[in-house]
Amino acid sequence: ISSSTPQFTKTRTIMSAFSSVLLSPLASFFSTTEDKVFHVVKCVLAFLFLLLCDRILKQHEKNEKEKKATGEAIETTTDDVMTMKKGDLTRKELKQFDGKSDDKKPFLLLACKGTIFDVTKGRDFYGPGGPYNCFCGKDASLAFAKVSTSEEHMNANCSNLFAMEVDALNDWYRKFEEKYPVVGKVRDSDFKAPKKRKKTKASSK
Repeated sequence: ISSSTPQFTKTRTIMSAFSSVLLSPLASFFSTTEDKVFHVVKCVLAFLFLLLCDRILKQHEKNEKEKKATGEAIETTTDDVMTMKKGDLTRKELKQFDGKSDDKKPFLLLACKGTIFDVTKGRDFYGPGGPYNCFCGKDASLAFAKVSTSEEHMNANCSNLFAMEVDALNDWYRKFEEKYPVVGKVRDSDFKAPKKRKKTKASSK
């Protein structure tokens, strides 16, 4: 193709535009065709790199939006452990944070006396496979009172406890309060507070 043909002239114009926009203005001082081709190649590579960066940024923005949509804003504690943002939850919502129901929820939550605690930093005990994982995702106040891991005690009905059991429940609550962050309250809590203290089985004999 002759250098004087319209097609050659158009191609040369496009190459020059790429060079002037994305490359250093110094490229215009190069006189040989080989140098200009080299700079056009660099231009294309730079353009592809910009496209890749743009895609990465868009994916990051998408991930951030998904986090906000789930309502799981993360705060960093002094122990560099992620904790759940403060806020009340329903029993159904609390159930999702037992470490097993939803892999996308990295937090471990439990409730005692209607108060929700974030026990994530105690994952060795409260995480899946841990000895206390059975308490997560629910209000197991009765189990705390009876110091039990039995399924029949995994509820919040503490209306009929002995004095020793009330003390045990309060001890557990203090332990959680001192060691773990409070997230909020169970909105539709079924916690039933202990009635008038009964005599213990030992003292009634």
